[in-house]
Amino acid sequence: MIDIGVFPNRSEFDIVGIDNVAGGYLLADHLIKLGVRRMVYVKRPLTAPTVDSRIIGAQKAILDNGLHTPQPFVYSGDPGDIKFVKSFAQNQKIDAILCTNDHLAAELLQTLTRIGIRVPKDLRLVGFDNVRFASLLSTPLTTIEQPVRDIAITAFSALRERMTNSNLPPRSLILAPRLVVRESCGAYLNQSRNG
Repeated sequence: MIDIGVFPNRSEFDIVGIDNVAGGYLLADHLIKLGVRRMVYVKRPLTAPTVDSRIIGAQKAILDNGLHTPQPFVYSGDPGDIKFVKSFAQNQKIDAILCTNDHLAAELLQTLTRIGIRVPKDLRLVGFDNVRFASLLSTPLTTIEQPVRDIAITAFSALRERMTNSNLPPRSLILAPRLVVRESCGAYLNQSRNG
C-alpha cells in the first residue's frame, strides 16, 4: 500500500492495497520454519516505499523467531550484475534471499545459476507478487500473491462510496497477502530426496 504523500504525512485520497509488512513477515517466517537461519533482502535502487514495509516485516519475523538480522541485511543493486550478486551470495554464509518482486527474483535466479549456485539446494530464493511466469521458471518461485481482483473490487467499492459521500475521511483499505509455496524455497527438498 502506498500513498502519494511522504510518510508519515497522509494524502486526502483513499488507498487500497495489501499489507506489505505482513507479506514480508510471511516469507521470512516460512523460510525460518524450513530451517533458514540467515537471510538477506535484495532490491533495486530507488524502489517504492512498499518495499521498505516488506523489509520491516521480514526483520520482525527474524526477531520474533529469536534470530539476528545479518548486517548488512539489505543489498541494493542489479540482479543481473555478477559482481553484485557474488558480494552477498558467495561471501557470506546465507541460507536464503528475499526479493523485492518476482521479476527481480527471476533475474537473480539466472545470475545465481551462471555462478554455479543451485536454487534451492545451495540457496533458497523467494519473490513477491505471484506474477504469471513465477510458476514457469526453471525453479518455480515461492512468492506472495497480491489479490489483484480483490484489490480492484475493493477500490471500485471505495470509489462508489466516495462518490455517494465526498465528506468521508481518507481511508486505508488493506487486504491480506497470501503465501504461495513452490520449489525455490526448498519446501520440497526432503520429499525429492526420499522419493
